[in-house]
Amino acid sequence: MADKRQVGVRYCGGCNSRYDRVALVKRLGSFFPEVEFVNALPGVPYPAALVVCGCPSRCANTSDLAVPAGRLIPLNGWEDLLPAKEKLTLALQEQEVLTLTHQQVLEILPHRPPMLFIDEVSRLVPGEEVVASFLARPDLPAFAGHFPGSPVLPGIYTIEAVAQAADILMMSAQRYAGTLPLFMGVREATFRRKTLPGETLDIHVSLLEEKPSRAIAFCQGQVFVDGTLAADLEVRLAFR
Repeated sequence: MADKRQVGVRYCGGCNSRYDRVALVKRLGSFFPEVEFVNALPGVPYPAALVVCGCPSRCANTSDLAVPAGRLIPLNGWEDLLPAKEKLTLALQEQEVLTLTHQQVLEILPHRPPMLFIDEVSRLVPGEEVVASFLARPDLPAFAGHFPGSPVLPGIYTIEAVAQAADILMMSAQRYAGTLPLFMGVREATFRRKTLPGETLDIHVSLLEEKPSRAIAFCQGQVFVDGTLAADLEVRLAFR
């Protein structure tokens, strides 16, 4: 028998004793016998994740979940059961998932060393989500000066890696193929862990909002190192 697909579940602290969170998840699970609902682990790219909060504080932390924002499904009470069922049904629909070699990355991105911060792509749904990687090689010129004797990857390199992953996400869609990506801005960038020489950045980016008439995209990015959330941010890009 084939392994079941897994959906992550992230619970709140359970401060509302009148709300049986586990029973609600089990009821939702009864609609999806082919799916296994598991406690959501940081950095795992589940096809969807349930965010189960039964109180106004919404205390379930989702910042370390490698799941696109559109597939974080709230389950705040029994009134959310049927809407959550519909959203999960859509999220579990099979999509064409691509991978890209380094050569294929070069065919999409105009960037080249020393300003190329994507090595390969392990998951790509054009216009929706991408998972890419970049090895912070010890011979990167930045390590020599940042900092001598205690090298750390500059945060701006991490931001640029997220932006380039977002470029691939959008430029792999036909509407932006062959355009020049322009970095318009970044917001809410939080760095949670140092990246050291020899470590690999696992970069997860998903589309938050698009303005097709202006060829502008807003994307959410998360960077994991050794399974730990190292940074999260939002970037804004234009394609010309």
